[in-house]
Amino acid sequence: MIKREKIVVLLISAIVVATGFGLLFNKKKIENILKNNKSISKIYENSEKKKNERIFDTKLKDKNLKRILDGLSTDKMEIAVSILNNGNLVDFINNPNIESYIDNTDYAKALENAKVIKGLKELSLLSPDLGKYFKEDLIKNNFENTIKIVENRPEVIKIRERIIKLLPIKNSKDTFEQLSEENLMQISEILSKSPITVEFVEKKNLKKYDLEEVVEISKTLYEIGNVNPSLAIEIEEMLKGFDIRKAALYGDLYVQDEKYEKELKKEYDEKNYTFDEPFLRYNPYGRTPLAYGMKYEPSGESDLLRVTILGMGGMPNFSYEKKYSSGDILPIVGLYPKAENTVIIEQLNPVDKRVTKIKKLKLKTIPVDDKLPAIYVEKRVPGSIQPGFNMASYNLKDEGLPFTFDSMGNIRYILKTGKEMRKVKIAKEDAGVWEVKNDEDKFQLDILGKVLGRIGRDDEDETSKNKKTKYLVRNNNILTVVSYRDGAYPTALFSEYGLDSKDEIFKAIIFYDKNGADENIIEDGERVILYEGDSEN
Repeated sequence: MIKREKIVVLLISAIVVATGFGLLFNKKKIENILKNNKSISKIYENSEKKKNERIFDTKLKDKNLKRILDGLSTDKMEIAVSILNNGNLVDFINNPNIESYIDNTDYAKALENAKVIKGLKELSLLSPDLGKYFKEDLIKNNFENTIKIVENRPEVIKIRERIIKLLPIKNSKDTFEQLSEENLMQISEILSKSPITVEFVEKKNLKKYDLEEVVEISKTLYEIGNVNPSLAIEIEEMLKGFDIRKAALYGDLYVQDEKYEKELKKEYDEKNYTFDEPFLRYNPYGRTPLAYGMKYEPSGESDLLRVTILGMGGMPNFSYEKKYSSGDILPIVGLYPKAENTVIIEQLNPVDKRVTKIKKLKLKTIPVDDKLPAIYVEKRVPGSIQPGFNMASYNLKDEGLPFTFDSMGNIRYILKTGKEMRKVKIAKEDAGVWEVKNDEDKFQLDILGKVLGRIGRDDEDETSKNKKTKYLVRNNNILTVVSYRDGAYPTALFSEYGLDSKDEIFKAIIFYDKNGADENIIEDGERVILYEGDSEN
């Protein structure tokens, strides 16, 4: 009998335990059944709500926060309870010492703090009132920036340690320690784009890098120096004798030229070029869109050549002479835009200038850049005008675009100095060499736009006058250039006055595209010999 009772008790116990496990594993199903049953769902919701309210009441101190949480729907309450399982989050809400989070430099603690901030943001999504509470009552000052700092802190700590190792610049460790999170993130982003800079700072030997790599290193270190003045000084100290700023600002000019030189050499070396079948390259350095370069192997040591651009639209021919040697590139300049130019190349006997050989070329050009102004020649007295081209140091807001135009208003030469040089003034230095000045430097470029060198400024640039006069000695004339005239249409003026004839003999009005001298202006102008032997026949 006793044995039977024991068996019954064991069976009942097993059934109870099994039922308990069944209820436990099917809790969600049971909850869903209760929720979906209209007759008892209200009772169930009230029960869950009271349970969640007790949890909030137990964990949280602030009555306003508890009131907001108590006002949530049952489903949102459950989400809030789940988020508040993070004890560090609860501790922060009850004792919001945000300064300790901001000042923290321990990586493990920073990860915990970031999780707390993540929890706050998740709670904020449950209700606008919760978001407002955290912004105005909990953290109060500069909420968005503060949580961003805490969220980024783990990465910032790693970055700070990494940058100190990646950039072992003398005396820079203390500087890195003092940098803001924003500055560290900036430097990290800059370095991520240039592994070669990291290598250089470790080895500190510029000689092992080619020109393009040196420019990349210079630009990267210059950008890092701009983040913090102390870093700039330390980088400058590391690179004694090397002007990193100039290399960073202007290095691309030389890199571009080197690439063009390599392309020219590669193409030229592919076959043997002669005077009768020469190598021709349009705009060889990418800066002179109204020019060609010509190369060939002369039969002797050198050739004396005459280049003649046949005139168009009533303009006379334009010609010049050039001694040509093997390895040179013959400039063909003074071409008309958007046209098929007829160009005659003549080999001359150097003793009596007798023509020994002729090559006729048909060279196509593109339209002038839309950024250039329109030119209207109002008056022109042939024979009285001093020969040459009108050179205009034309500048846009952030780049120079000098050009020359003839006495009929045709733009015949353009030098695209680019944004690297910013606004410029251009002057003729030697035969086939331009002197190009910006607000702090001076460069030499040849007639095809190749950078020959940076020579620095040797004088202080005077404030540019709006009206300039130039004495044209050959014809005893005066050239007046007015940079900017404000009227119905903004314009510039080139006017030539004959001192002998006592009359204006040339007048060109240049119409700007935009209002305002800061947007487009001819800083300076003069009459120039475009190239060696320049003449209008």
